[in-house]
Amino acid sequence: SPALWILLIVLGINIFVAFYERRVGHKIGSSILIADSHHTMSDIWVTVIVIAGLIGIWQGNIWNLPIFRWLDVVLAFPVALLVFRSAWEVLKENLPWLVDYMAVAPEAIHAIAMEVPGVVNCHDIASRGVIGRQVFIEMHLIVNSDDIETAHQITEKVEALLQERFHPARIMIHVEPPAYKSEHISYESE
Repeated sequence: SPALWILLIVLGINIFVAFYERRVGHKIGSSILIADSHHTMSDIWVTVIVIAGLIGIWQGNIWNLPIFRWLDVVLAFPVALLVFRSAWEVLKENLPWLVDYMAVAPEAIHAIAMEVPGVVNCHDIASRGVIGRQVFIEMHLIVNSDDIETAHQITEKVEALLQERFHPARIMIHVEPPAYKSEHISYESE
C-alpha cells in the first residue's frame, strides 16, 4: 500500500531528525532543540502505532477477522498517552523558564556581592532561570567610589564572582553612589 510506504519513509526521517536534534541540543545546551527531539520521538511512536494499526486492519481484512478492524480504535489510547507524556516532560523541563521562577536566593547573591572590597550594599536583587542551564541576575549595587572607572572595576569583580558561582549567567548591575539611600534596600550592611 502506498500509505504504508509513505509512513515508513516518514518514520525513517523522523528517527534521523530526533537523534540529530537531541545530539546537537546537548552539544550546544539548547533546551528548545532537546524539547523538540522529545516531540519528534513522540511522533515516531505515533507513526509506529499507526503502522501497526494499518497492518492489523489489512491482515484482518485478508483473513476476515473483524476483531482487527477495531485495532485503530484500541491503538488510539496509547497514542493519546504518548502525546500527554511528551507534553508533560516538555512542560516539567521548561516550567521554571515559563513562570520566571527564582533561580538563586537574594541573600546568597547579596553575600557574594558583599565579599568584594568597595561594595557598600546591594538591593533590588532578582534572579530567574535554572542553575546550570542559564541564570539571569539583576541587582542594584552601591559602591564606595564616585569614580566611574573604580566603580566599574568593583562591578566587574562582583560579576566575576557571580559568574563563577552560577555559570552560565547573564548579569545586569545598576551602580549607585556611596551616599545613595532608599527604603527599597532589603539588606543592611554588617
